[in-house]
Amino acid sequence: MGAGGSKLNGFFSIRGSRHKRIRVVAPLTPKGYFPVCVGLGNEYKRFMIHATMLGDADLLELLCISAEEYGFSNPGVLKIPYDVKRFEEVMRMKNKHQTLIIMIA
Repeated sequence: MGAGGSKLNGFFSIRGSRHKRIRVVAPLTPKGYFPVCVGLGNEYKRFMIHATMLGDADLLELLCISAEEYGFSNPGVLKIPYDVKRFEEVMRMKNKHQTLIIMIA
């Protein structure tokens, strides 16, 4: 193994004294979900949407609106320009029997 190949390199300094690394961990997206921010202006609310929702006509329409507004090379989390309360109402109706949308405070 080379100098960068050892898993222990992260726990030892150059002089060999042991120290802990501090890592900032972003909230993880559950497997099978993708994050979106919904809102108008500067007020956004974050949601985790299950990948099976990509076939939903209402969500696809919102994604097309997002593509028109921001383009396809938007950095960061996908933003959907739509009223948060209306989005929650529509998605709550679709979310009755399965956990397709996770609302994050």
